[in-house]
Amino acid sequence: MPPVIGILSDAHGIAPAFDRAVDRLFQMGAERLYFLGDAIGYVPSPAVLTSLEMLGERVVCLRGNHEDMLLHGKYDAERENIYQLELTRQILPNSYLNWINSWTSFLSITISGMNILMIHGSPNDQTYGYVYPDTDLTQFTHSANWVFMAHTHRPFIRVHEEIGYVNVGSCAMPRDDGRFGSAVLFDIGRQNARIIRFDIQDISRKIAHQYPGVHSSVLALYDRRSDVLIGEHL
Repeated sequence: MPPVIGILSDAHGIAPAFDRAVDRLFQMGAERLYFLGDAIGYVPSPAVLTSLEMLGERVVCLRGNHEDMLLHGKYDAERENIYQLELTRQILPNSYLNWINSWTSFLSITISGMNILMIHGSPNDQTYGYVYPDTDLTQFTHSANWVFMAHTHRPFIRVHEEIGYVNVGSCAMPRDDGRFGSAVLFDIGRQNARIIRFDIQDISRKIAHQYPGVHSSVLALYDRRSDVLIGEHL
């Protein structure tokens, strides 16, 4: 039978939220996981990388913009107090830096006749592009049946010209409603993508205490509320 896979992204150093997403996906039948990048950034911690490492061959990792900025240093230095990438670099062992450097910026796979494109950003800019719920999808040209992406921290599922576009959101730092992380369960045989939401309030409340240097604008994300929650609240 075609597999069921789990897709998640943008954990940003917050391992308890990442681990919760992983547990939910496996409980719901995911046989393999795909992580679309940004294990680091905003919160100076290697903990998500440790969780990814422990998953071994059960997870495939892509490089996000924060990994790319960490490796190449191409970002506005004035935003370091927000990104916390230099501090992150100081605490990461070389083995993790080498591992991150091996992550690909996109993944194009065919499973059971389905062409699937996975990226952090957009089909036009795989690492830094943004695709929002209202982005014009006519600009994208590719051969995929399904496109899975992240980066905006805002989940959605849209269909354009029989192509499924899925933003998996953020498992740890949502920007639509700060109470609920998100991830996606994709049944390839049924061509059914489900956005799952799970409460992370008990985790987010501890971040400022555990990491006092986290910028106020980052912490403020958890105060956001949405009248309509995208996805299935578990």
